[in-house]
Amino acid sequence: MCGSAVLRPTAFLESPMRRPMSFELLALVLSLLIGGNAFAQFGADAPADGNRLVQIDAVFPTAKIVPGRTALLGVRFRIAPKWHIYWRNPGESGTEPRIKLELPNGFKAGPVVWPRPVIHASEWETTFGYDGEAMLFVPITAPPEIEAKTVRIGIEADWLVCKEMCLMGAGKTSIELAVAAPDEKIAPEPADPTSACARGLALIPTPLEKAPGTIAQLVLADGRPALRIEGPTGGAEKITFIPDLTPGVTLRNGVLVPATIAGDRYRILVPLEIKPGNSAGKALEVAGLVLFGNNRLDPAVAIRIPLKPRSDQTGSDLTGQ
Repeated sequence: MCGSAVLRPTAFLESPMRRPMSFELLALVLSLLIGGNAFAQFGADAPADGNRLVQIDAVFPTAKIVPGRTALLGVRFRIAPKWHIYWRNPGESGTEPRIKLELPNGFKAGPVVWPRPVIHASEWETTFGYDGEAMLFVPITAPPEIEAKTVRIGIEADWLVCKEMCLMGAGKTSIELAVAAPDEKIAPEPADPTSACARGLALIPTPLEKAPGTIAQLVLADGRPALRIEGPTGGAEKITFIPDLTPGVTLRNGVLVPATIAGDRYRILVPLEIKPGNSAGKALEVAGLVLFGNNRLDPAVAIRIPLKPRSDQTGSDLTGQ
């Protein structure tokens, strides 16, 4: 179970964040102007502290780590009330949290798996992120043989946390895991469906191919490339597409696209701006999330489609069936 791992107390680091200079200056100015009234638990006159406004710990889906198996290590961010951190694509401002692991010899880590974000919209900007709590997962692959009886994984993270102002923060924690014996049977999923791991895993967006009745198709709209998405509403009254970070491919206008709903089905047409010269040598693709509602517990579908040469774009279909 998730709760069986031994967690060491959280300590904090000083760490610079990667952010645009103009936003960095804005955060500094706002911090100086508003800094005295940020978070009630520190007292009315205490300045806000980006390190203390977010707390991190780690959880693991099983009681023991199994040699040769890949499992998702959960890094949990607990965020102070009324503050938020950011998704992988932060939107019109902000920057995403970063995670760095200290792994035992022979262990490997994969790319971060992100839960669905919520949309934070104001009269000035639209951003995508998390409030309350967010669980980011990192795939950890253990080597086929582990001599030790226990292993320790160190975790460092840094983040930008915002309300009326924005503050940079960082922290570290670690998790110690027992190693399963060669003949020991360990289920790959959390045994307790109410555990932190299980709750976090439930918030990972559903891949398109596992979303029944959902279709995503690259088309030409008014002679220009677009992404068309159709599917069942699932009872949701508000459905929105938000883009992922895809070098060389951006939305033609704005930072999100609302769906048109007719009966029990929705349709979204996403105008695309494709600039292969901005792809930094990476393969072009269009990616993003379809959000059903705007609560962090609401479902989401993940879209990711490689872009073909322009002459072939209208014939690329993916379905969830």
